Amino acid sequence: MFKKTIFIFSFFVLFSLFSFSQKNVDTLKVELQEVDVNAAQNQLKTGSGRLLTVIDKATITKLPVQSLDDLLETISGVDIRQRGVGGTQSDISIRGGSFDQVLVLLNGVNITDPQTGHYNLDVPVELSDISRIELLQGSAARLYGPNAFSGAINIITYKKSKNSVSAQLTAGSYGTFTQNISGSVGSKKLASFLSFSNKASDGYIPNTDFKILNAFSHTTLTTNKVGKFDLQLAYQQKSYGANAFYSFAYPNQFDHTQTFLGALSWNLTTTNFQFSAQTYARKHYDRFELFRDSISTKPTWYTTHNYHVTDVSGAKATATYQSSFVKSTFGLDVRNEHIYSNALGIVLPTPKDNIFAASHPFTKADNRLLSTAFADFSKNIRQFNLSLGVSATSNKRYGFMWSGGGDVSYNATDNLRFYTSVNSAVRLPTFTDLYLQNSIQKADANLLPETATTYEIGSRYDKMGLKLNTSAFYRIGKNVIDWVRFEPTSKWESKNLANINAFGVDASTEYYFKTGFVKKIALSYSYLTLNKEAVSFDSKYALDYLRHKAVVSVNHTIVSKLSAQWKVSYNDRAGDYVDFANATKTLYKPFTMLDLRLLWTDKYYAIFADGNNLLDVNYADYGGLVQPGINFNVGVRVKL
Repeated sequence: MFKKTIFIFSFFVLFSLFSFSQKNVDTLKVELQEVDVNAAQNQLKTGSGRLLTVIDKATITKLPVQSLDDLLETISGVDIRQRGVGGTQSDISIRGGSFDQVLVLLNGVNITDPQTGHYNLDVPVELSDISRIELLQGSAARLYGPNAFSGAINIITYKKSKNSVSAQLTAGSYGTFTQNISGSVGSKKLASFLSFSNKASDGYIPNTDFKILNAFSHTTLTTNKVGKFDLQLAYQQKSYGANAFYSFAYPNQFDHTQTFLGALSWNLTTTNFQFSAQTYARKHYDRFELFRDSISTKPTWYTTHNYHVTDVSGAKATATYQSSFVKSTFGLDVRNEHIYSNALGIVLPTPKDNIFAASHPFTKADNRLLSTAFADFSKNIRQFNLSLGVSATSNKRYGFMWSGGGDVSYNATDNLRFYTSVNSAVRLPTFTDLYLQNSIQKADANLLPETATTYEIGSRYDKMGLKLNTSAFYRIGKNVIDWVRFEPTSKWESKNLANINAFGVDASTEYYFKTGFVKKIALSYSYLTLNKEAVSFDSKYALDYLRHKAVVSVNHTIVSKLSAQWKVSYNDRAGDYVDFANATKTLYKPFTMLDLRLLWTDKYYAIFADGNNLLDVNYADYGGLVQPGINFNVGVRVKL
């Protein structure tokens, strides 16, 4: 009954707002929130027909969120499954895809982790340093290669040419305390942004404490003749109690990670040409403890922790030519992924030194080189925009892998656009999919890449403060990779499942009021269904998805400088899990969350107070791993 109520309410609000705009508003030229293939090199490129979800700095500042994963959870069609809070570890899913099927970029640089998607959100920047989030739902493989399977997310950091310094302090429930200082120095030609942050918490239940350190710099050099250069350097360190993250039988798990990133990008725009290139390197270190040294007595069979180092290096070059007939983009992307481990990979002839833990050398390793060439063509014909592209990825182990697609959009008016698209994608197994072996899990080293074709239609209306987006998609997935269990007492095994097809609908609307104390109302709803049922096996990831997600947010003023942002979300997850306490299958229960941010803003400072889970709901994003109840945070930002 509640599901029907949500749907009826969503339809009524969308219809009412559309009718109001038609009756009470004259014409106004607006800029559609879309990015084409001629976008700046650090932005997502969508082709001519598909639309981009964008969260800007002003919106981020007002939302009652404390981390990147909290922010992403506000987007329709996105499923964030949190194991820990404060940005310790979360899995991101788009349109029912797995957490390994999402491409993550930082200022246009691919930072996706080849070991496991569990580390894809190990992004070495603080939330307050993010100026923009771009999210492309659906395959982006024809421009970004493998792993842009169900979507891509681009995180763009704050840049400012004027000299400035900002500092933020936040304190909250469970002994949470965050400090962040950042600053910009330079001119329009040469400017640098630097940021340092430290976050720590005692944890909301035993063994959920964490410490997170981020250091980030972004330097930009702009020249008149040879273009623009961007240099990114970043470091992150995380240490956190991983209470029952991967098995409820072991509540004292612990994880320590370090992430290093260096990237240099270049962009040059002339009359008819745009050239861009980038080179980057990312190192990710992980020490996973099934039994935490500081609080656990280990059994005799547990001889060592798991140690992993993944090294990713790559280079990418693109060229776009705008002729009177067609816009053409060509590119080449070369990426090498390597892992050293004592648990994942092929056994080494001799152990390799572990620079992070000298007494625990690496005994296994693996490496793969991916070379991707792509081409994309777009054309405007009166009210139509057409785009067609293809990419080919070569790998010694898997051979040639092809992705491609096309988009068509029709501008019915200056304010109304319809689009349709067909795109294919491929995703390689992670090193965890291929090699993980332990007492409860068994990987298959012969896994095949998974593939998908997605069909999508949609529309966008934008006029006089009203934005209305609708879309529907159907994804045909083949050889989808999941961890499955055929008997309650057997091991979880990585397998290429039979086809898993997904159908989904997304609708969202925003209305900005010109007068009155209410400034903005936003509503989004997404529906998803997968047609593969786990009849003969339990699915660990692929068949647990958000069937219904609805988010309503309202921003209003209280007094001149004091505003409030309310967010209500309803989540109904498909699938089930085995309850550890009684060893019985348990269905996920729907839950409703209420969050609030009070924000006082002035020219040089801002003060905020957040209340999250104000209804004190007992809920879990994954299995029976309970998340925090009602909690509060207060903070102050100072800008000079």
